[in-house]
Amino acid sequence: MDADQSYIWNGVLTMYEGFIEKDRPKIDQFIHEDCTMWDSSERNLGFGLKDLNAIRARRPNDPSAPKPLKIDATDPVITIYGDIAVARHYLKVSYVNNASPTREIRNTGVWKRFPQGWQLIHNHEDELPL
Repeated sequence: MDADQSYIWNGVLTMYEGFIEKDRPKIDQFIHEDCTMWDSSERNLGFGLKDLNAIRARRPNDPSAPKPLKIDATDPVITIYGDIAVARHYLKVSYVNNASPTREIRNTGVWKRFPQGWQLIHNHEDELPL
């Protein structure tokens, strides 16, 4: 990987770390405020950090629900087109005490280079069948 691809891939990995750690600022530092997103648990396209936070608020918050333990992101394919990059990868979510089957998701993120660095401008994920 070149420096831009490595930056984007490290950004992806850092966002997953932030998810496990419940550290939104760690995640959001890589997301452009006007991003769009297809979330695997939502039908509609989300617009901007405001919609992302609304999606987050709708996620179940049952303390007895299975808790994600680890996210393994693999098989990155990152293509740079000038100031736009397309990053594709798979991820597996495993749960504390194997309380739920491992979920497999494929993800495509579109990143744009801004003066302050690369940021995610569109994200699309869908869960693969068990």
